[in-house]
Amino acid sequence: MKKTLFLLLFLAGLVCRAGERPKYIFYFIGDGMGHNALSLTEACQASEQGDDVGFGALHFTRFPVVGFATTWCANRRMTDSAAAGTALASGQKTSVGTIGMNAERTEPVQSVAVAAKEQGMRTGVATSVSIDHATPASFYAHRPTRNMYYEIAMDAPQTGLDLYAGSGFLKPEPKRHVSLYDALDKAGYRITRGDNEITGRRAVLMQEEGADPANLPLAIDRRPGDLTLPAVTRRSIDFLMKDGGARNGFFLMVEGGQIDWAAHSNDAATLVHEVKDFDSAICVALSFYREHPGETLIVVTADHETGGLALGRDNLGYDTYFGLLAAQKCSKGVLKAAIEAAPDWETVKKLLGEKMGFGTLIAVTPEEWTELEETHVKNAGKTADLAVDILARHAGAGWTTGSHTATYVPVFAIGASSEMFGGRQDNTQIADGLRKLIGAE
Repeated sequence: MKKTLFLLLFLAGLVCRAGERPKYIFYFIGDGMGHNALSLTEACQASEQGDDVGFGALHFTRFPVVGFATTWCANRRMTDSAAAGTALASGQKTSVGTIGMNAERTEPVQSVAVAAKEQGMRTGVATSVSIDHATPASFYAHRPTRNMYYEIAMDAPQTGLDLYAGSGFLKPEPKRHVSLYDALDKAGYRITRGDNEITGRRAVLMQEEGADPANLPLAIDRRPGDLTLPAVTRRSIDFLMKDGGARNGFFLMVEGGQIDWAAHSNDAATLVHEVKDFDSAICVALSFYREHPGETLIVVTADHETGGLALGRDNLGYDTYFGLLAAQKCSKGVLKAAIEAAPDWETVKKLLGEKMGFGTLIAVTPEEWTELEETHVKNAGKTADLAVDILARHAGAGWTTGSHTATYVPVFAIGASSEMFGGRQDNTQIADGLRKLIGAE
């Protein structure tokens, strides 16, 4: 079945002639998603199918065009999401922390989303985190620092993209300032909450009221009724096809923002769930592509790698047991909160059995139990960190940092003119290629 799907995708990619201009463009950015995040996820998928040696390919890693990109920014080899997002959006390098401006922070730079809007295409940005976060902001805002959340959000109605979708806004109504919601309403935006049909000519899609505006629930912690990135992607496509989108085409950027957050936490199991969820969102676009194969382009990349993830640890030699990561049933953050609320060590020990498989699926050693108990006594909040690391030890996953790295990131593409995005390139070249395809250059 997998080989058949790969062949179909490959042949479909070949159907699109070189130089053919796409009508519908999808730009997927996995925040913090390096090559090893994909490798670990594919290894876990193989283990789920009874194969503890091979790798079970994701849908987008089967795309016929494959490349890799450098991610350095104007003032540092190791970038952040603001500078990398701006490069991916505009084709111009900028300094760390800068949103949609040049390296000196003196002039705005134009994003490919705004260029698409000027060419008459419907346009949208979507994410699994807040709409005013660095990567989505790079496609519509112009601010000297990524921390200006209110000012960034206020750029959204001013820029006038057709759709903004994500978990919410971090500072929509600060004291003594105009409400963002009033500004959106004045600019003609209608707000839709939850997994519902997006209405209006211009729109914002957000979670239900009361949900955390910072992010959608992590895939590993998801509950029925939660808004998801695949659902956001599906609703965004349906909306952008209205009001001339089917005739004039559309541009949609979709960010898997919490791949990065899981990697910052060195939480391997949560990372795997986020990459799978990102793949599911891409599958929504892939279904659209199959309906419009000669008119659609899908490009998938990352802004940078996070965590310095390695597949292999000294304690296991050449052995790996990545399937053990499936024993983890919640994110590190949820586990930490539960441990801090527990009244005593025995309750915590039982919790580690339920949520991490310790003592059942994971053969925790007496020394590791002692290490966990002593950590809990000294600082209960650190117990979850240690528990997640112990699971990684047994699985064979390791990390070099809790920050970003300067490594290459992957690029995958399928559809009209997808051959432009293969091979070695800089992240700015991806944006340059998209600008050419929409006729902005």
